Amino acid sequence: MSETCKICVSPRGEWDHDTLESHIAHEHRDEPKSVEQVYPDLYEPIFVEERYWEDEVEEPDDEPFPGGGNGNGATANGETDFGLSSVGKKWYVIGVGGAGNHIVDAILLRRNTLADENEDRVRIWQGGLAGAGVLNTNVAEIEETYYAQEEKGYNRHDIVANCIIGQGVHNYAGAGYRWDHGRDFVLADFEDGGNPFQERWDMNPVELRDSQAVMFVHSVTKGTGCGSTPVIAEKLREAVLDDDKVVGKPIFSSVVIPSEYADRSGRAMVNGVIGMARTAANVDAIIPFDNRKLREATQDIEPRIHGVERYNPPEFADLNKPLVAFLEAFTMSSIPQVVDQDTDLSVRGEVFDPADSFRPVQDKYPFDPDRAYNPAVVLAPVLGKIHANSFDRSKLQMLARKALFQNKLADFDPTTAWGGTFLIYGPEEKMSKVAPLINDGVLTEVLASPDFLDRDTVAGVETVDIHTHQLVTPYLDDIYLWGTLWNPEMPSLEEMYEHALTMKQDGNSQLSAGVREVWDQVEPLFDCLGRKNMP
Repeated sequence: MSETCKICVSPRGEWDHDTLESHIAHEHRDEPKSVEQVYPDLYEPIFVEERYWEDEVEEPDDEPFPGGGNGNGATANGETDFGLSSVGKKWYVIGVGGAGNHIVDAILLRRNTLADENEDRVRIWQGGLAGAGVLNTNVAEIEETYYAQEEKGYNRHDIVANCIIGQGVHNYAGAGYRWDHGRDFVLADFEDGGNPFQERWDMNPVELRDSQAVMFVHSVTKGTGCGSTPVIAEKLREAVLDDDKVVGKPIFSSVVIPSEYADRSGRAMVNGVIGMARTAANVDAIIPFDNRKLREATQDIEPRIHGVERYNPPEFADLNKPLVAFLEAFTMSSIPQVVDQDTDLSVRGEVFDPADSFRPVQDKYPFDPDRAYNPAVVLAPVLGKIHANSFDRSKLQMLARKALFQNKLADFDPTTAWGGTFLIYGPEEKMSKVAPLINDGVLTEVLASPDFLDRDTVAGVETVDIHTHQLVTPYLDDIYLWGTLWNPEMPSLEEMYEHALTMKQDGNSQLSAGVREVWDQVEPLFDCLGRKNMP
């Protein structure tokens, strides 16, 4: 059996040097902590005595192409070009685990599709993305991504150095369904004062700080997305983002949860509850998607994403299309970053910042000084469209029905939501006909009616608030209604919660013990779902 480097998991045949010592000295010279942890006997000879070194080969100073652009958003040296400045751009997107990596791929491929077709809407992503990165515990999953192959041009060693969670503490084959392993792997990266954001991961701390918000994309059923993401979010806030601000930078989580009627194991349901709760303790807002609703939405919402079938697994390539369409609309909601004086793309209208989607809800939470934490706001996603040339109340009712029922991207009951934020957008010639109805409050009345949010059915003193915004978006044919509904009841989450509660109360397994370990984080989130929990 050939020798393999335990740091980058590359076999001897792939090394550029003859011995393990020489390979480590040259390929892992910037990773002294990993070498000390994995090969402690080699640390002093390599880093103190400086043995096994050869003469350095000087690299040319000049880039092969001025500006480094390769036409697909990546520069010639493999670094992603997200624009001249990340200041004010909307998102820094971080994909964690296999599902998150695939969603990042879909976003980047959507950007490329618009660029390749000379669509000016590409500036939504060029101006909306401050940066993007992927993290995983499974090196093979990252190797298959567009991000690694084309955006960065990474080999396996590059992936381990830049994208692996838990470098040197496991075999890079994933965390399975063990959320605790996903948690422990990332905690190891931060041991002894380590900061992989600064030292290793290919995420630019300046771009992270310059963005309007950070968006994690991940699932909560397997070990990495479920276990690692909450810790990464916590450490991001502590180690990278400014913590001296009166109001901190918003952190979002777009999370794929199991569908209510999916064939799920007890492990997946427990992971779903634990992942949602631990994430809710470390981010400001959670946007849940489920695969069944995403599949149903593909009948109506299917943006062009060339190449997604190559880089996304077959069962998820179509499902990620409406998810990306939702995030694209969310990106448009802060318009300064998509307006370019040198182009005729003119997205204009009412601006709302990322935090406007959740901050109106935070002070509606019940006052409870004994609660372990104030949970993230759950933003149930919807996106509908209507093709029409004239508009009246009935057309707006039809649009609302398509968004809140036919094309809701997770299963929830709109009449149980605490309120919502909505954005209606489309081409100027159609928005000119829709705008008077919106300005007269007709859209708000429709959304507030018993068929939708049922605003008048409130038991407590708080009100069900509905915020509507409008944008003119060129190069579209239809009128779209995008929205997030706040903290509604969600059948799939309720089913997972009941299963986890039974495990907590009656279980005698290690899995049950894990549920009991984090139950103080579970209760605050689920105590805030549904209008019955409004004060």
